[in-house]
Amino acid sequence: MKIAVTGSSGTVGKATLADLEAHGHKVRAIDLRSTEVHAPDRRRADLTDFGQTVGALDGCEAVVHLGAIPSPFGMPGHQVFATNVLGTYHILESARILGMKKICLASSVNATGLSYSRAARFDYLPLDEAHPTYNEECYGLSKWVGEATADSFARRYEDLTISSLRYHGVVAPEHYAEWRKRKQESNPADGAKHLWGYVDMRDVVRANRLALEADWKGHEAFFIVAADSTALLPSAELARTFHPGVPLRKPLEGFAGFYDLSKAERLLKWKPEFSWRTG
Repeated sequence: MKIAVTGSSGTVGKATLADLEAHGHKVRAIDLRSTEVHAPDRRRADLTDFGQTVGALDGCEAVVHLGAIPSPFGMPGHQVFATNVLGTYHILESARILGMKKICLASSVNATGLSYSRAARFDYLPLDEAHPTYNEECYGLSKWVGEATADSFARRYEDLTISSLRYHGVVAPEHYAEWRKRKQESNPADGAKHLWGYVDMRDVVRANRLALEADWKGHEAFFIVAADSTALLPSAELARTFHPGVPLRKPLEGFAGFYDLSKAERLLKWKPEFSWRTG
């Protein structure tokens, strides 16, 4: 399959290109900074321009859309929101026009309102995809609106398979040794808003690929998060200390993560394989 990868000059983008090629796919790298991508087929495109987006995707059979502003910092809020939302709409509309059926969108756990909110708010734990959003800033809102946009396309065009993957703090494995040193001095309160989550790069790129192999129709969002926490304290203790009174829908045993990953396992056949604790 010929697969377009937007945001291909980023860390996840480069790893996704390599993984897809390793599994026999042909790839097209799409990015504003095309000179930073070493791929035989690469295109420069501004995804906020619809014509450029259509042209960049033409000839591909599926798309992994990673191109976005990755946080609410460093740019005005209106620019973060407009870039991310318009880029997602253009990808979806271009894919539809070009006859693509498989679309993978990079979303974020912050679509529900976590790291960049003033305070954490949870109705229950572990968090699943049915949990309502309490986002209150431009980046989380842009990801939530991107998911709503995908819902709209899936209702209108019933032959599409659209996956919104909610990544969390993607970490490359070569950084784990440094993590282990820093964890000895870390304050567990620092992770309370985002529920001490992260995900290994290798698990992310595998999720991207599996999203394009799914055979269900419609749009679904998935938490793509490691199975364990980033903390040295047991998860049940973290919940009691930092989120007292929040109902637990299942026990948090050992260092278990605070995200319910069963939907991704059921529909994508994905579950995390890597942990910072073992490397």
